[in-house]
Amino acid sequence: MLDQYIGVYSSNQVPIKLTITKSGHTLIVQTTGQAANELEPSEKDTFKLEKAGIVLSFDPQEKTMVLKQGGGEFTFTKE
Repeated sequence: MLDQYIGVYSSNQVPIKLTITKSGHTLIVQTTGQAANELEPSEKDTFKLEKAGIVLSFDPQEKTMVLKQGGGEFTFTKE
């Protein structure tokens, strides 16, 4: 089930790439040059990284993800 989220995501709004992988039944997010972090599921297609105040909402059909942090929303597309 988590496999639909796995991939590398990029955005024309911010100059970073997010790599989504999994370990067992846990999604992992890693930003270019940063440490990997486990994501917590919060609702359907939505995961959060509480310590960074990040919410990731995936749309597997559209191959997109919206990153919400600090009042900003950034759309990423799976490469």
